[in-house]
Order: sequence, then C-alpha cells, then structure tokens
Amino acid sequence: MNDLDELKNLLFGAEKQVLDSIQERVQLPEARAADIAAVLPEAVRLSDRENEQLVESLKHPVGKVLRQSFRESPQEFGDALYPVMGPAIRKSIAHTLKAFAQQINQTLEYSLTLKGLSWRLKAARAGIPFASYIIQQSLLYRVEQAYLISRENGLLISHVHHDASHIKDSDAVSAMFTAIQDFVKESFSPDRTGRLETADMGEFTLWAVHGPHALLVCVIRGTPPHELRNDLSSKLEQLHFRYGNAIREYAGDTGSVAGVDEDLQRCLAFEATRPVEYKKKINWPLLIALCVLIGLAAYAAWTSWQNAQRLQQLQTVVDATPGLYVGDIKKVGNQFILHGMRDPLADNLDAIAARAGLDPGQVTGQLRPYQSLDESIRLQRARAALAPAVETRIDLKDNTLMVTGQASATWIKAASDKAAILDLGWPLSFDELAPTEWEQLSTRAAELQNTRLYFASDAELVPASQASLAAISSRFAELAASAANLSATLRITVTGYTDGIGSSDYNQQLADERAAVIRRALLAAGVSEDLVHTERGIPDAGSNDISPELRRASIRIQLNAPNPTTR
Repeated sequence: MNDLDELKNLLFGAEKQVLDSIQERVQLPEARAADIAAVLPEAVRLSDRENEQLVESLKHPVGKVLRQSFRESPQEFGDALYPVMGPAIRKSIAHTLKAFAQQINQTLEYSLTLKGLSWRLKAARAGIPFASYIIQQSLLYRVEQAYLISRENGLLISHVHHDASHIKDSDAVSAMFTAIQDFVKESFSPDRTGRLETADMGEFTLWAVHGPHALLVCVIRGTPPHELRNDLSSKLEQLHFRYGNAIREYAGDTGSVAGVDEDLQRCLAFEATRPVEYKKKINWPLLIALCVLIGLAAYAAWTSWQNAQRLQQLQTVVDATPGLYVGDIKKVGNQFILHGMRDPLADNLDAIAARAGLDPGQVTGQLRPYQSLDESIRLQRARAALAPAVETRIDLKDNTLMVTGQASATWIKAASDKAAILDLGWPLSFDELAPTEWEQLSTRAAELQNTRLYFASDAELVPASQASLAAISSRFAELAASAANLSATLRITVTGYTDGIGSSDYNQQLADERAAVIRRALLAAGVSEDLVHTERGIPDAGSNDISPELRRASIRIQLNAPNPTTR
C-alpha cells in the first residue's frame, strides 16, 4: 500500500466502512426484507389513517387471496364463519317474518274495514293502484327519489328512485333544478350566495342539501322531520369522502363514479309510517268464514281451470294422432271418454293418454273401426301387407313406395305379386334394394374369375387340371343356375392360349381346340350353351417364348346385377 492509499484510509476509512456496510445490506434480499418488515406495520397504520388510497391498493390483491383461499379450504372458512352466520341468518329471517306479518296485518286492516273499502273506492276513482294509495295514506314521509348533481357544471351524476315512482327524464330534471338555482341566486340574492333548499310540490317536498362539489336533491312524499336533513347531510358527506376527486372532476363519464348508485340508494331507506289505530276488534269468525269461502272458490276455479287445460291438451293430442277421428270428448269423473272412429293401426288410447300427460286407463273410448286414408296409416298398412324383413325398409318417397336395404329373391317376388293384387295406393319400386343372394353370387363369381387350366403340348390337359376340371365345371354350372334365379346377366368367356412353337395357323387351331375342351366340359356340367363363349390367345409371329405357363385355357366371368322391378 502506497502513501496515498494510507492517507485515504486515514481520512475516509470510517465512512468507507459505513458505505460498504450499506451497500452489502442493500444487495442482500434477506436484509432488505427484514428492514421492510420492521417498518411495514407502522407504515400501514399511518397510511390507513392519512391516505385512503391504501384501501384501493389492497382491495384487488386481498380479494384475490381470499377467493383463492375459499376455493382451496372452504371447510376451514365455513367452520370459522359458523358462529357468525347462524345468528345473522336467524336475525334476518326473524326481521323478514316480522315485516311480512306487519304487512299482512296492515293489508287486512285496510281491506276488511270501512276505511279500507273507502280507500279502495277512492283509489279506483283516482285511477291509481290500491297499494299506491295505501302508501300515500299510511306513510308519514318517504324519500321517493334522490338526485346527485355536480355543482361545477350542473351535470347529473346519479339518480335512484323507488320502483313505484313515476319518473320523468332525470337529466332534464337535473338541468331544470340547476336553472332554478341560478334564477334564485340572481333574483333574490344580491351577493349570489343564496341557494334553494326547500320547495313544496303538492304531496311532495323537495329538499336540496349542498356540498362542496355536489348537491343532493331528494323528492320526499309526506312531511319530513327536521332530523332527516341531518341524515341527508351525513349521507352527502360520505359521498364526498368516498368519491371526492371523481365528483369534483365529473364531466359526464359515469364510469368515473362507479359504485355511487349503491351508496345513493341508501337515501331511499329513509321513511316512517303512521301507527295503525285499531278502533275496534276484528270479527274473527266472520274473517275466517270469508277466508274459507274464498279458499273454496279459488279451489273450484283452479280445479275447473286444470280440467279445461287437460281437456285442451287431450284434444290437441287427438287431433294430431293419425287414424283417429273423435267427434266428442266427455269427462265423467276422472275419465275422458272419446266418441268417434279409430283405424286398427292407429295408436292405442293408453299411448294417447301418455302424450296428453294423463294416467294409463284415464282415457277410454266408444270408437268404431274404419279404414283411414291418412298417409302414415296407409304406409303402415302397406308395410304390414308386404311384411318386410329386418334388413328391409319401406318408405314413401316422391309418391312411390321405395324398398331399400337387402331382401331375398323369394321375398322380392312375393312382394311384387302382392303389389299386383293389393291396392297399396302407391307404386312399388325395388330400385334401391339389393338381393341378399346377390352378394353371395358376386363372391362366388370372384372366386371363379380367371380360372386357369393347363395343357400338355397338345389339347390334352395335364393330370392336375384334368382332375379338377369336373369340380370346376360343376361350380360354374351352380353359378349359372343362381344367376338365372336372380335374373342376373352372366357371360363366361373361355380363352385358349399357346406358346411360340409352331406356325401361326397351327397355334390358332390349337388355341381353339383347347378352348373347346373347356367349353365342352362346362356344357356337360349343365351350363347353358348361350352363356359360354370362346376366344384364342396366341403369341405374335416369330415369338420364341416356349414357357409351359402359356399352354393353358383361362375362364373370365362377366356378371351384371338383375334389372330392378317396378310395379
């Protein structure tokens, strides 16, 4: 270490150690976390007391943590909230039942007395609902509507009202009130400090509560007490506290004051009713008898309506049922009796009852048999007459009975004969029907296709081919007979081949002889003469190919499906 470094160490050594210590502490995450943990509680306490932005900052992350915890451990939170939820639910239910009982008592009081009848008559004459008239007569006061209006520009920030209130254009009301305020300032306040706070409008009272950046205007039914203004002032102070900046800078964007409607809605909870004055006791026997009579009348009306509904449903189902004609339906006790006619192929009455929502056996009938001309019934009748197999379908298409799927040749012939005798109502077509034997016939033809039989140097078969010729000829005879039964077109072509030895004339003669040998065997087995044709296949002139594979006769088969029959 030189003298300069020693001098620096003497002059700044202590400060350097402090800076190095601070740098090391800043770079260590554990040290920084410990420092923040030491001051975080006090910082949160001061922020909560002096800065309301802490709530907005923590609202989203804390809510997200709570939702995640609820999903992961619902049982633990349920156990923790159990002591609180039980009393709260019981209290809420008790309060609701008490209010409901009070409402019933009040309604009975006003419905079963001379005053109630008088009010009902007056409400009818005034053209307003009886419930609204009761509210007018029984309320001391109630806040019907509340407007929150910006003092900076007169724009309507929010408006809430009871469902039964008659509401005009809220923006127009706000603009009109602002104009009246300006008129009062200019006309009756020389220093423009005056303001309109109260106005009477018939059965309504208009109160305006002024704040620094907004005013709260409430439309009150009845005569409000002085204490209500203090409550409204407190509510306006709460609105300024929660939405102060947004209200001050409000320019018409309702999104900037999201949530203000819910707070303003609490103004509608201010109301009071007159206590019910019981001038005389209710005649309970008369009231009970009246309730019983009303109940019996309601039950009779409900039963009559139910029967009418069932009858209408049954009539709809009957009208939509093919093969069923009903002229009259009578209800006797719990039974519905149908009078009319029914085709034997139509749905039975239990199925009709099920579609109408009735019990089996609840629908009976005095129905005479008849033959329906309904299209679906005629189609069923045709199917029943032709008795198709499981693999066969009969459908009506383009005014023709189309038979599709597979069927045996025997059934096809029988169905054709029945269609010629019976009057099915439509022509019968087998264009899209495949005979079941056709598939077997095609398989057998494929097995015999290109059968080869080999010869020695002349027209004599080799021993192996000679031994199998009879069996092969028999199979071709069976194929020809099956094709004839299906009316299929069959052509058997026998081609004789030779090698390259000998002259062209000799090979042509030898090829014909070899083809003739096979043809005679097929005819001898029973194949019709007009089905078997011969050809020759000889090598080109000058060919030197003497392979034994060329000394053969091959059999080709051409099989065409039978022509469809239409009747």
